[in-house]
Amino acid sequence: MMKVSKQYKYQAIADDIKTEIFSNHMKGNSPLPSIRQYAVKYGVTSNTIVSALHLLRNNKIIYPHRTKRYCVVTDIEERRLAIANELIQQLITDIKKIGFTEQEISKMVQQ
Repeated sequence: MMKVSKQYKYQAIADDIKTEIFSNHMKGNSPLPSIRQYAVKYGVTSNTIVSALHLLRNNKIIYPHRTKRYCVVTDIEERRLAIANELIQQLITDIKKIGFTEQEISKMVQQ
């Protein structure tokens, strides 16, 4: 049976913010825009933004600063590498599920 994944708005926003952090190569401890700024940018309530930020916090990408702003974690490059490795492992697992061997996967990667 095929899984259908429904992504909630806060999850899509969290993905977007995560992409911004990684694609802009934000440095550790860099502050993020305020919750209000994000709410205006995405046209959602502050509660939706808070949910998105909590998701990123739970994934150890950001942390709350005492000034009530969120910042990028200090070891963001290590976290970026860890996320990449998790994605690669998931991809390999999914490819194995459709019948490819490790040798075949290795050959595809080398091409």
